[in-house]
Amino acid sequence: MKLNINPLNFKDYFEIFEPGVVRLKGYRIGIEHVIKSYQEGYSPEQIAQEYPGLNLEKIYATLTFYLHNKNAVDKYISELLSWTELRMQEDDKKTKPAAVKRIRKLQQLPF
Repeated sequence: MKLNINPLNFKDYFEIFEPGVVRLKGYRIGIEHVIKSYQEGYSPEQIAQEYPGLNLEKIYATLTFYLHNKNAVDKYISELLSWTELRMQEDDKKTKPAAVKRIRKLQQLPF
């Protein structure tokens, strides 16, 4: 009996955009969103409900990639969050203070 196995290929599941942002191939969803849900205790099936366009194969591929490269991916997410925060601060400087306060308040609301 012979088992033909197709190894997982990064490019089959993920795309890299500038500035090094990793998204699921064919979607505008960054891997950090799927990983955050996983870290919050969601199962792959629950994550699929949160992101109905993603099938379980893509979710499992993301989680497998994360678990296999945990330290590097955690560092990537940390750097991405820092970069995002810096961009938000830069945008805040360009926006009127009252609008910034309203936006920050809305970001803290549970959805």
